[in-house]
Amino acid sequence: MRTGHRALAVLVSLFLLAGGPVSGAAAAQPQSDTNKDWQLRVNSTARLIAGLVPTHPDHRALAERPDWKAHSAKLRASWAWLRDQQIAPLTAWRNGAVPPVCPVGSTLLYPFSGPDFFNAYWLFPNCEAYVLFGLEPIGSPPAIETMSDVQLARLLTDVREAMANLLARNYFVTSRMDKQMQAEELNGVVPIIMISMALAGIEVLRIAPLTLGRAQHAASEANAESTVRPRRKLKGVTIEFRRLGAPVPQRLNYFSVDASNAGIARNPQFRDYLRGLAPTTTLIKSASYLLHVSEFKRLRHVLLDVSGFLVQDDTGVPYAMLAKRGWQLTVYGRYEVPIPPFERHYQPDLAEAFVVTNPQPLSFRFGYRRSIRDDRSNVMVAQRTLARRLGPDKDAAGASAPAQLGR
Repeated sequence: MRTGHRALAVLVSLFLLAGGPVSGAAAAQPQSDTNKDWQLRVNSTARLIAGLVPTHPDHRALAERPDWKAHSAKLRASWAWLRDQQIAPLTAWRNGAVPPVCPVGSTLLYPFSGPDFFNAYWLFPNCEAYVLFGLEPIGSPPAIETMSDVQLARLLTDVREAMANLLARNYFVTSRMDKQMQAEELNGVVPIIMISMALAGIEVLRIAPLTLGRAQHAASEANAESTVRPRRKLKGVTIEFRRLGAPVPQRLNYFSVDASNAGIARNPQFRDYLRGLAPTTTLIKSASYLLHVSEFKRLRHVLLDVSGFLVQDDTGVPYAMLAKRGWQLTVYGRYEVPIPPFERHYQPDLAEAFVVTNPQPLSFRFGYRRSIRDDRSNVMVAQRTLARRLGPDKDAAGASAPAQLGR
């Protein structure tokens, strides 16, 4: 059985243990002792693998292991650096550039996110829901109680290596994540998101599988794309969480999905699901310039239709498309020719916008850079105006899809 399929099977068992999918009605019902214990275990697991003192009695002995103490010291030091050098300047910029509440709607939409909960949360901490998607497998909460000493040690090592990508670059390198997520212990995005939540002081309340059924018009879509056969179901995961002092929980949904034109044709229900989120606040960063090419035209259509407020780097929706449609655009940071192998996606009109406004360099990392000393990070804040309705996307680039670098 493939790792992703095995992870889904584990999630189903956890789902049955937890009593069903997350919903407003279910959240209002009293929890059984079994549900409460599972909630305590999953949150304690998140803390343990994040290097924080676990809260469940069954996990206290694991926190006495020398290898866990070393793991905790390293991860705490890394988190302190990330908090001071990345999160603090990012939130300071956010407070001056982004409305304090979820800017548009109640949902933050983050395509090509992988497990990057950090940027979604620290940029938009007050959205009710977060919808993330990427190619990375879903995975499941690590079963630390049943792991051997060797397995637990390997899990802690894999966690540090995965988090190192975020610490060094502020994005996850897809090829490295793919290799790390082949391990049985760290088998998808769920453990990484759990760690990110724990480090942010967030309590993980519930994790359950999420399924989108087949769209009603899937057959007609298949006829339009004769080489593509629609799938019956698309699987994801939902994580309910609560930050310290918050009166109500928030929710994150993640889908492992191919969002290319062919992928959306195979999963038309996903496109319908995204359209049902409108209007959204949308975040796009380190997206391998996929939205610049014709192979992702369908997704670009959807994002332009549902988004009302957009924060992105130059790898997102091309500047010219937004400007042509009358979006209010503000640029921050420094823009240069993209790093290899993406030089062909240089945008002269975006470069001109930076020349005209001459913004100050950003004090935090955002998007692709050549090295740690490279200060080329750029951010574009775009707000959809009521004066212009979005028309059909006729500006699709004819280039072939670029190689994917990371999220």
